Amino acid sequence: MLGGAAGGFAGPADLDLPLDDARLREVGLTLGSGVVMVHDQHVDLVDQLRRIAAFFRDESCGQCVPCRVGTIRQEEAIERLAAGTGEADLSLLRDIAGAMRDASICGLGQTAANAIQSAVVRLGVLT
Repeated sequence: MLGGAAGGFAGPADLDLPLDDARLREVGLTLGSGVVMVHDQHVDLVDQLRRIAAFFRDESCGQCVPCRVGTIRQEEAIERLAAGTGEADLSLLRDIAGAMRDASICGLGQTAANAIQSAVVRLGVLT
């Protein structure tokens, strides 16, 4: 995981990727806050996504609707997907991420879905 909770997940195919801003941007990643968190095969990535979603839900100031509602709906969708009952929720997560990125007032809402989207798209978590 690169860039902290607002960053994204790199996968095994990215191990040789230089940690250079320009190169990371090309593949949809960022160093963000500078955090580099390494997970092995024993880490429960769904649990990590739950924690990230809960973090952003708790940190949202609630001023703007996309972030206030989006972070809650994002967390709910992850729970349904993890339970195996959210067939349509992958599409919903994508829509929520777009709405938060495009319409949130601050950087928290604009990046609250980054790690979750990268885990779904790059690593196939929750699919």
